[in-house]
Amino acid sequence: MAAVLHFRLAEERDIPAITHILNQSIQTGGQNAFTGTVTETDRAHWLRHHPADRWPVFMIESAENAVGWCSFSPYRPERKSLSGLIEISYYLDKTVQGQGIGSATIDFMLEEAQRRGYRHLFAVTMDTNIPSIRLLEKKGFDHWAHLPEVAVLNGEVCGQVYLGRAVEKNNA
Repeated sequence: MAAVLHFRLAEERDIPAITHILNQSIQTGGQNAFTGTVTETDRAHWLRHHPADRWPVFMIESAENAVGWCSFSPYRPERKSLSGLIEISYYLDKTVQGQGIGSATIDFMLEEAQRRGYRHLFAVTMDTNIPSIRLLEKKGFDHWAHLPEVAVLNGEVCGQVYLGRAVEKNNA
C-alpha cells in the first residue's frame, strides 16, 4: 500500500463522510445487512452513542481525504461479565478497496484495542462477504459462529458469520 494513512477520532463534522461511505456499501450490495440507505440524522444519533473514551469511532484519512471509518461497539452492555468483548466495524470508500487499507485498519484496531484494555474483538458480517471474511482470517480471527439463512439481502437468503480473536494474540 503506497498511501499514508492517518487515523483520528471522528467528530460531528465527519457525519456526512461516515454516512456517504456506509451508503456506498449499502447501495453496491454491501454485505452489511442494511436494506436501505441511512441518513445523516441516523448516523449523528449513532455517533452520539459512541463516546470517544469508551466506544470510539475513527476516521481513516489519506492525503487529508476521508477514505473510511472504523468503530468499536459494546456487546450486550447490560451484561457486565461480557465487557471485554467488543464488536468492530469498518467501512472503506469503494475507490480505495483492495489497496491494503482494510488490512492496515484491522492492524490499527488491534493496537488500539490493546491500548484500551479490550480482551476480545469480534466482527459480524454476512456469510457472502468473502473479502471481509478472508481479511479477518488473515488477521487471526477465528470463526466463532454461523447463523445460517437468517437474512434476506438483495433478494437472496444468506447467513451471518461471527469472527473473533483475543486482542493479545500476535497480529498476523
